[in-house]
Amino acid sequence: MNISTNLRAIDTIKSEILSEVAKLYRTLADYDEVGGYDSVSNEIATIIAMNYILARRLGLTFSSIDGKISELLTIGEENGHELEIEFADMSDLKKFLKSR
Repeated sequence: MNISTNLRAIDTIKSEILSEVAKLYRTLADYDEVGGYDSVSNEIATIIAMNYILARRLGLTFSSIDGKISELLTIGEENGHELEIEFADMSDLKKFLKSR
């Protein structure tokens, strides 16, 4: 693949991620009024998907990203991250990723 084409694709992906993050923050700012569950879900899903695609463009595999996420979740569990202590978010996500 042409290096300049790949760089252009990476820049496009980065722009889309930033745009979706901005949309998510705008939606969350008005969340009580709008109750936009679909919007929040779509924006978060787009951000996650585009980050996986960015990783691939950078030469990483999807499974390596999943593995790294699992490692980070384990560290959060072991170190008593606030979200783990209060809500078990780390262990719940780790279980979900293992079940896929």
